[in-house]
Amino acid sequence: MKKIVVLLFLTLGATSLSYSQELNTLITGKWFVDSMKVGNEICEFSEGSSWLEFSYEGKYEIMMNAQKEEGSWKLLKEKNELEFDKKSFDENLKIEKITETELLVSAKDEDIIYTMSLKR
Repeated sequence: MKKIVVLLFLTLGATSLSYSQELNTLITGKWFVDSMKVGNEICEFSEGSSWLEFSYEGKYEIMMNAQKEEGSWKLLKEKNELEFDKKSFDENLKIEKITETELLVSAKDEDIIYTMSLKR
């Protein structure tokens, strides 16, 4: 019986680690900002002008409005959030949706909700 319990915990741990690694792999790479919604206002971006690039080692670069910044990030898998070193973002970004080609993140600052849609 003890062997079964230990095996169950090892399996659950490996599954959790695998999910985290898979999510890190999906996030890693260059994402182009498609649109951003601030409250009820939608901001469109010209194709390729604004982007975020995440490295697997926890570094990022961001280009917004012709200004480039860089810093570090990490995945908070229990909250499904991206945490930054506070240089570019004041709040964590919550991952609302992620696929191979689409990333939707959001953040809340007081009563205003920010949503950013990114594409590969």
